[in-house]
Amino acid sequence: MEIRLARPEDALGIAKVQVESWKTTYQGIVPTSYLESLDVKKRQKIWQQAASNQPMYVAEIDNQIVGFAIGGENRDKDTYPDYDGELYAIYSYQHVHGQGVGRLLFEAVVTNLVDRGYEKMIVAVLTDNPTVGFYKHLGGHLVGKETISIDGVELPESFYGYDNIRKFKVED
Repeated sequence: MEIRLARPEDALGIAKVQVESWKTTYQGIVPTSYLESLDVKKRQKIWQQAASNQPMYVAEIDNQIVGFAIGGENRDKDTYPDYDGELYAIYSYQHVHGQGVGRLLFEAVVTNLVDRGYEKMIVAVLTDNPTVGFYKHLGGHLVGKETISIDGVELPESFYGYDNIRKFKVED
């Protein structure tokens, strides 16, 4: 397995991971109408731009992208002012869960955040996400709950905080 910085040309592989992850992880949680509307080509354009503008990481096994993660500045400093960084997204194919892909991607993003001067990080997770234990296992603690609307359905969202992300930094 290789963890590396994403390039714009990785956008299709990243989009496929995201769409498939949503469809497998959120079936029965997120409205089916929304899951069916997810479009790889539309997501590809978004991730191509993201990979061009900020550090994003991909996990590859046998030269195939099987996961990705991206983070940066906390986008909700008004609600969670104690956290300067944020893990925006971390996804992997279900068939690689339990193989360390998520942890390595998490560590890559955190290392980048620490190198950029961030000290604490927050992540938003749908409360009913079956992989929520991943965030707890890595030391995240619940700092808040909110509700978001997806296709007109109100869904609970949990926010997990990491108060010392330096402990996850991977040394070169």
